[in-house]
Amino acid sequence: MPGKGEFRCVVCSKRTKPGDRRFTKGKENSSLRKYLLKTYMIQTKEEDVICGKCRMSCHRSILQRRTHIAQHHSSVEAPCNKSTKNILSSPRNITLSIPSTGSSHKKCFVCNTYPKKLVVISRDAKYDLFLRKGVLVPFGARCCSHHIEDGLLQNDACENIAIKSDLSSLNRTEIVALISKIRDVANTQQSKRIDFDSPHALSNEDFITLTGLCTQHFNDLCTHCAGSVRSSKNRSIKSCVGIFLTKLKSGMSNKVLSTVFNIGKDSIRRAVTSARVALAKDFVPSNLGFQHVSRQDVILKHTRPLAQTLFGGLMEPAILVIDGTYIYIQKSGQFMFQRRSYSMHKHRPLVKPMMFVTTTGYIVSVLGPYFADSKNNDASILNQILNSNIQEIKEWIQENDVFVVDRGFRDSMDLLQQLGIQTEMPSFSKQRKQHTTGESNASRLVTKIRWVVEAVNGRLKTWKYLDRVLPNSQIPYIGDIVRIVCAIFNKFGTPISTGDAEQDQLLGSKMLHLSRKQNSLWERIEREGLFNRPSKWQKMETTTDIIFPVLTEEDLRNLTLGVYQLKLARSYTQEHMSETGGYEVSICKVDANLINAKIQSRHFSSKLYQLWVSFDDCNVQGWYCSCRAGARVVGTCSHVASILWYMGFARHLDKSFDFSKDWTQYLQDASYTPDPISIDESDDEGNTEE
Repeated sequence: MPGKGEFRCVVCSKRTKPGDRRFTKGKENSSLRKYLLKTYMIQTKEEDVICGKCRMSCHRSILQRRTHIAQHHSSVEAPCNKSTKNILSSPRNITLSIPSTGSSHKKCFVCNTYPKKLVVISRDAKYDLFLRKGVLVPFGARCCSHHIEDGLLQNDACENIAIKSDLSSLNRTEIVALISKIRDVANTQQSKRIDFDSPHALSNEDFITLTGLCTQHFNDLCTHCAGSVRSSKNRSIKSCVGIFLTKLKSGMSNKVLSTVFNIGKDSIRRAVTSARVALAKDFVPSNLGFQHVSRQDVILKHTRPLAQTLFGGLMEPAILVIDGTYIYIQKSGQFMFQRRSYSMHKHRPLVKPMMFVTTTGYIVSVLGPYFADSKNNDASILNQILNSNIQEIKEWIQENDVFVVDRGFRDSMDLLQQLGIQTEMPSFSKQRKQHTTGESNASRLVTKIRWVVEAVNGRLKTWKYLDRVLPNSQIPYIGDIVRIVCAIFNKFGTPISTGDAEQDQLLGSKMLHLSRKQNSLWERIEREGLFNRPSKWQKMETTTDIIFPVLTEEDLRNLTLGVYQLKLARSYTQEHMSETGGYEVSICKVDANLINAKIQSRHFSSKLYQLWVSFDDCNVQGWYCSCRAGARVVGTCSHVASILWYMGFARHLDKSFDFSKDWTQYLQDASYTPDPISIDESDDEGNTEE
């Protein structure tokens, strides 16, 4: 609706000046009103006006029409066989049932405010809004400048636009331009399947699926390549980075990417190379490496309180978890390289990057990759890093800092001790079948912290390019690609291991307290000879005859001190329930609160583990298992956890134990051979003669 005191032309809707406006009322304007009604379908009112330009145009058209009619009537010679052309005429403005916004020059049509500075919305922004929301913006409409991003309306602005009218008035030029824009968009979508440049061509979920990053993080990453990647007419910076990340995330070859992006294979190769070089040069150094983060920041921001409680004490050292990961490669035709890259541990060719990770999963540095032969085991690699002082690691670490490692670093213990580094490593012994209680407890403290580096390696392999076997032509670029992915994790990823500070401190104190205890149930079994005395045990037909305390999921987590054992407990229970119909549980004849069970090993069919659990009416008092780590009291092993989970929790639920799909029914077993049918039997069965 026009504002008070505004006189808008009924034809072009523009505001008219006092000297340029003419009212449409009066007998002298009757022909004008008839022309407006017939041509523009405009029913004029008493207060309607028309501008001088439109009035002259209407009078000119009326005069031409009268002249044409006069000539038609005066013509008496009209040959019947002469073809005449049908001239199709249409009104200059057409009103369509398309929603439209306001057209005020003083008020923002998005937020309906009156700011001091407004900008006229561009034609591209108008067409983009129509394609997305089906709303037309009148000519000359204005909005606040902060609603515009890259020349188009932002997503929030498009969602908050107020509809002022259910109708839109368009002239011939605007209709033709709108149809042309729709045609261009259709051709573009058909020719270019994936477009990283258009802000609305891909959704946020599409960006995550293709590149592993959301739209905001992707745009942030592209800003780091602005100075190194050359943008051309056929390839922008965003498309270059998008192609590179899509290759890493999906693991597709350049040939497949060429089909997906509808560009040549050589263009794909150049885009991947440009993005890799730019990110390795401008992005990685500020997000990865010992020099990008200070030791104090690692202690304050990237260290779990649980790790400080278990290994730091009052000194608060820097705690790093170190491990090597594997990137598999093809078998090389160069024999020396084939020998150096073949791993006797994995029995396949590979290269090894060395990971330095904090206890929250933040990657401090990735060094390498290294060879995989016997001269390049984990200990040798760490020794070479320290002796060569790569990335000035000796200046970064300080005395009493903690390295959490696995058994593969045992040959580095002497060097780390000389540097004053405290080393935490799981116990190992080839002479004994089972660790002592102290060794098992100490190992559990280490594994409670060390698992984070395995999670980081697993997250690294979610980028399928690094999870598949790489061709030997990619070996020169493996180091750059691994570091780029790790830098992306540091910049845009979330911590893998987090926890409440107070809860972590309580859990750490509990684990330290339990680590100093001995397994009293093990000592009792050894003392009373309950290990090999079947006469002291009574096998129970059903587990319902045993009065076992009812446990909640929180109780189970307090006993296992983790969730990994409970995850395996479900699988152990499913196997025993499906194969044998339940656990083989015996109860002690002299102590009704002591049970014995046998658990099938998940690795070897011929191995069974025996375990014992003591309890009272409300709580579990102790446990012992014959597995390698079964003597510990800092949490239970997975075999004990399966019995506790079933006896105290799962058997009271009205649910089945089919937690995972049974795939055995889809495969054949060569170890099973049916009895052959004799010739006589087959003749007897198939003989139908009397």
